[in-house]
Amino acid sequence: MKKKPIPSFLIFWAVILVLALWPLVTAHPQWVCRVFTMAFLYATVAMAWNLTALSGLISLGHAAYFGLGAYGAALMDHYGSGNPAVTLTTAALAAGVYGAVCAAVFRNLRGATFALVSLAAVEIPKVIADNWESVTYGSLGFVGIRPLPLVHMGRVTVDFGGDLTAQYYALLVVLLAGTWVHFKAIHSRWGWALRSIREDEQAAGVLGVPVYPVRWSVMTLSALLTGLCGGLYAHLHGFVEPPVVFSTHLSAMPLVLSILGGRFRWFGPALGALVLYPLDQLVLHPVLPAGHAAVYGLVIVASVLFFPKGLGLRKK
Repeated sequence: MKKKPIPSFLIFWAVILVLALWPLVTAHPQWVCRVFTMAFLYATVAMAWNLTALSGLISLGHAAYFGLGAYGAALMDHYGSGNPAVTLTTAALAAGVYGAVCAAVFRNLRGATFALVSLAAVEIPKVIADNWESVTYGSLGFVGIRPLPLVHMGRVTVDFGGDLTAQYYALLVVLLAGTWVHFKAIHSRWGWALRSIREDEQAAGVLGVPVYPVRWSVMTLSALLTGLCGGLYAHLHGFVEPPVVFSTHLSAMPLVLSILGGRFRWFGPALGALVLYPLDQLVLHPVLPAGHAAVYGLVIVASVLFFPKGLGLRKK
């Protein structure tokens, strides 16, 4: 008699509970807390990337949205309001508008052509940021971006700018929000529309699925979420520069994390990020400071060969 597998919801919430309690019940270096904070951020980026992939489009250009979000927050912080609500909204909108334009322009592209064009689309905002020195300070980037603010909750004051534990919990909440969006993109009626488009676009259209509006909406939403993460990155680190926030690494990372965790599971991209990023930063980076990033290539090869459906699901 086969044992019933443990529901994924229970496993997910058990992991979240452990992550929520860990800073409170253990003595840990603050930099470890920082690593997990960034893991939450990149997990959200991975889920945002996978929204587009669920419709059958593999993007290699999400660094464009991340970078635009980072620069949107930095520009608003420098020239306008330093209120994080304003800067982060600007970050999301800057990336969302670019994503909407890309979705409209690339609407007829598929497969490798779409992937290559999305990669090329990163260069447009990157070149502008790198050369419009009077506004963006060119290759020097922005430094001194204001951190996240103090928040007063009754008699309790939480310093999201200087307290790494507070940042940890803030990004954990962002991760939960991103997970909810990703869950809806898989299990809602809209998610079924995405699935039908991925499997057979023409048949979906015949059955009444609005192919182009659905793809446009998912690409725009994906860009919005990625831009928001870019804005958070700018406030967490206090600086942005073109080679960092528009890097090819940021385009490849969400793909690797999603493949590792499982692209078609609602928690897959988050699982990949929470396994691989801390492993990379806490174990591999100290041992191989110059070559630790090679693990991302090895992960793709291993995933394709041994568990193409993601961790825990073997190829039949």
